[in-house]
Amino acid sequence: MNTDASPSPYVHNAWYVAAWAKDLVHAMRAITIMDRPVLLYRTEDGRPIALEDRCCHRRVPLSRGTLIGDTVQCGYHGFTFDCSGQCIAIPNQEQIPPRARVKGYPVCEKHHLVWIWMGDPARADEALVPDFSVLSDPRHAWERDYMHAQGNYRLIVDNLNDLSHLSFVHSSTIGNAATALAELEVSDGEQGVTQTRWMIDTPPPPTYQRLAGFGGPIDRWQVIAFLPPTTVRIRTGGRARSNGERNFDGDDTIGMVALHAITPETATTSHYFWAQTHDFRTDEPAVTQSLFQEIKKAFHEDLEIFALQQAAILNDPNGEEISCRADRAQIAVRRHIQRLLQQESSGAPASKD
Repeated sequence: MNTDASPSPYVHNAWYVAAWAKDLVHAMRAITIMDRPVLLYRTEDGRPIALEDRCCHRRVPLSRGTLIGDTVQCGYHGFTFDCSGQCIAIPNQEQIPPRARVKGYPVCEKHHLVWIWMGDPARADEALVPDFSVLSDPRHAWERDYMHAQGNYRLIVDNLNDLSHLSFVHSSTIGNAATALAELEVSDGEQGVTQTRWMIDTPPPPTYQRLAGFGGPIDRWQVIAFLPPTTVRIRTGGRARSNGERNFDGDDTIGMVALHAITPETATTSHYFWAQTHDFRTDEPAVTQSLFQEIKKAFHEDLEIFALQQAAILNDPNGEEISCRADRAQIAVRRHIQRLLQQESSGAPASKD
């Protein structure tokens, strides 16, 4: 994977997932994002807070200290910081130096997730949070998870934008030969990259047989939306074999949405937040859990691939890659990320495609 030379390998001016909302409570939680130590917690009234996890006095992680009400006290020398990161108390010292503060990061809570903005705070517009609103759609049941990946975030984004691998890596669950053979339509625009596959009159994958009850041939689709720089929304579904019409609607259709939010941790590791929804048999929790476990099995197969890729890259950083026809969407996504990196490093505003 060629990420090209740039001052930073990360797009900072964007929203990234820091935690599932249910997992963030009134207690300190340490996380590394883009090589930076971050402290997360909720205030007593439930507001999410993100601060630099490093005391400005002697650099000890604040997460090793104590949460006192809504303030954080360093566990080394007792410097105390408010929710903005400003030092408000130093033991045995009345005057607080103006520079005694730690960085605070904009955060917001939306779509059952806590999002963090690592770049210019003035550009942190909540309207730019990726659309994961399906998680609030009463027509869908869903389950969510977190995984830690031993791979650069771009390897994971590559994987999500190349579902032809389902035919080979996930043949026991969500994939079969039809995925790799399907025609691919790709649209690359200002808001990201969208790709669509239709698989007409093909055998249903194992998961479709077990949970949706499909026996004979079906029509199936995949619509993958890359939402820059690291989130992906995948809409999949199927219906009983038709006359070849490409239509998502109908009483005989079933649909699922997979949501993926990749947050870079380091150059070789990533946080992977994901959720799987379905719009059939939604009043059966056992179906939700069964689908979740099958998808989780598939994703853990992907984790193995990421680790193998990352090890190969570290062993031979300049190794050549050969691309093929099925890589069109993936290549468009790589170019999109690279444009964002170049724009941010140059200070230029995002261009209009």
